[in-house]
Amino acid sequence: MSVANRYKGDKGKAWKSVKEWTRRTYTNCYTCPAQHLVTYNAQAGHYRPVAIVGSNNKLAWDSRFIRLQCGRCNGVGQGEQVRFRTRLVKEHGEDVVAEYDRQVDGKFVNPVKDWKGIKRHFDEL
Repeated sequence: MSVANRYKGDKGKAWKSVKEWTRRTYTNCYTCPAQHLVTYNAQAGHYRPVAIVGSNNKLAWDSRFIRLQCGRCNGVGQGEQVRFRTRLVKEHGEDVVAEYDRQVDGKFVNPVKDWKGIKRHFDEL
């Protein structure tokens, strides 16, 4: 079952906006050499799996940690977190990525209360 079908209402619309944003913003897999994913199996990959971070946690919706990934990397490759992290550190610096890791590993939860706001954020990026 796809994420788009798993969630209904405003949360489902937010997920759809994230997927559309990644396809609008990126064309290649972030963690492997797969090219032109907009037309082939493009997914919104999260640096840390949503199942761990929590889909109702604002950390899961931080656009700095979401990139386009192919189905292999995001699926059977379980997000290719080591490669993903290496690229994020080059983009944002070790301090930013390490702080995100600390929050996730410390089970920091900042609940999403405004799904329409999340959707609007990604629509406007």
